[in-house]
Amino acid sequence: MSKLEYVSEDKAPLPPKNAEVLTTCCDYCIVACGYKVYRWPVGTPDGGPRASENAFGVDFPTGAMQAWVAPTQYNVVQHNGKPHNVVIIPDKDSKAVNFGGDSSIRGGTIAQKCYNPKKPTSDRLMSPLIRINGTLQPVSWDTALDVAAELIRHTVKTHGANAYAMKMYSYQFVENTYALSKFAKGGVNTANFTFHDTPADVTSTPGFRDAGFDNFGPAYKDWGDAEVLMICGTDPYETKTMIFNQFIKPAIDQGQKTIWLNVRETAGLAYAKSKGNALHIQLDPGTDTPVLGAIARVILENGWEDSEWIKN
Repeated sequence: MSKLEYVSEDKAPLPPKNAEVLTTCCDYCIVACGYKVYRWPVGTPDGGPRASENAFGVDFPTGAMQAWVAPTQYNVVQHNGKPHNVVIIPDKDSKAVNFGGDSSIRGGTIAQKCYNPKKPTSDRLMSPLIRINGTLQPVSWDTALDVAAELIRHTVKTHGANAYAMKMYSYQFVENTYALSKFAKGGVNTANFTFHDTPADVTSTPGFRDAGFDNFGPAYKDWGDAEVLMICGTDPYETKTMIFNQFIKPAIDQGQKTIWLNVRETAGLAYAKSKGNALHIQLDPGTDTPVLGAIARVILENGWEDSEWIKN
């Protein structure tokens, strides 16, 4: 019995001069690196290798760090009911995070997330499903929302508001999260509510916050400017690649000392250790709060805190 397998492309077209250009950002992590989307109808001429023939305005082949398109940065999507080519590449005009058009391996493949029935995204759900007579059946959004509303109403009426639980994402506040949080905390009035990465309605890094730090306080540049950087429970190279590559790594190369509280050694930590400037405090899961507390106590007992800064 034969098995259908996806065979990836080994080349990608160049966008033509008249391609529609949109801006977007990568959604794989919180850094939000800038990207450009080039879109043009299938069946119309693609861009050519000469600068006068493509949307980038450069001659191909190009040199290192110049405009180019990898096969993973190309896809075909439906737009206004017709197939369109799309090329999604890092924005070389970005002045915020991914300077010069750099990207992580995740961001460099976001074109592959666009729905294409001839690619691995073919198994993506195209409508809500409701189990009817033991089998999941596609239904309209109106039907799905009506059923969900009735089930919520029945649950709250029969078992109380706290019998209804909601877990939701927490980024892009206020525009996207306002309606959901208002519904849970206002409309239903349930205490059984939290965000995607927490067990309760608390900060996403309770150990760090319990130690007195606002983990979302600094700018990315602050992490690169610090003489000593303490990294707790994460590896920015693996989870926020552009912050590491464009802010932290250059600082490490210039002598920045890093302290890593983590249960295992990761790629970013291994790089820092290779430069001789890293300390790895390998701890048991869940013990970060007492470890941070112990460090703070030693600092206070020795009078190493910046009293003048704290006072002001």
